[in-house]
Amino acid sequence: AQGRARKPFSQGSGARCGGYGDGAARNLRAVREGVLKRIRQFQGPVPGLQSYKNRTGASASWQGYRSHGVGLRRYRELVESLAGLQHGLCGCCEIDLREGDRQVEHVVPVSASPARALDATNMIACCRGGASDDTDIRGDRERFSPREGSCGHAKNDTADPDFVDPRTLPELPSLTRVRPDGRIEADTNACAVANRSAARVEKTIEILGLNVQRLRTARKDYWENLSRKMPDYHGNPNATRDWARGRLLPKNGALPKFFTVSRSYFGELGERILAQHPRDWI
Repeated sequence: AQGRARKPFSQGSGARCGGYGDGAARNLRAVREGVLKRIRQFQGPVPGLQSYKNRTGASASWQGYRSHGVGLRRYRELVESLAGLQHGLCGCCEIDLREGDRQVEHVVPVSASPARALDATNMIACCRGGASDDTDIRGDRERFSPREGSCGHAKNDTADPDFVDPRTLPELPSLTRVRPDGRIEADTNACAVANRSAARVEKTIEILGLNVQRLRTARKDYWENLSRKMPDYHGNPNATRDWARGRLLPKNGALPKFFTVSRSYFGELGERILAQHPRDWI
């Protein structure tokens, strides 16, 4: 019936995925490599950042970069460049980055490694973790809840040796998965296949506060929305695949928010789509 929630391809229910078979139903994997999906990094110098470093030499600092003459504009350009590399998604929770809810996060905190404060390969773009002071953001329950901090806001100056750097993870398989209730967790089987520590992945999820109720509810709602909108393409695997591609691959350079949820929902079908070249979703 129209509007009835359908079972996701990834649930171990034995349901078939539009002709793709039971293998799709066995795979409950999700997500990305950053904690969710792998994140690309800059290739070559970042113009505004490099010009500041060239001009100030040994006295260059992160605070100085942000506060010098055109600091605000340069910082904004840096955030936008990082967000573009990440297809518009937060490098931690995968919410879509918006004006007033985005910032630069140092993977290795400045307090732990001052020498890397201006190293662009040590930076990702993140949301403000529920703590934005923008009045347009405060009415958005997915984005604003200071008592449920996440991402860089939760990580703060933590320099835990078990923290997983988004740039060091494999493209495939995904090392995390999202459950229908919105919880994200390490996929122990995938971690074993990739020879990665599931305990480190779980620790990273904890450090970033990715299972605060605000984000769990948002991911659960997104999962249910996918289930409601999934067209009835039973027996038409090509149409099913095309619908999944539209939710897993970038359009005009941008990925839909909560990429991890879609990846988990589509299971094995999603992994086959993401394995194809060019892998421009990374």
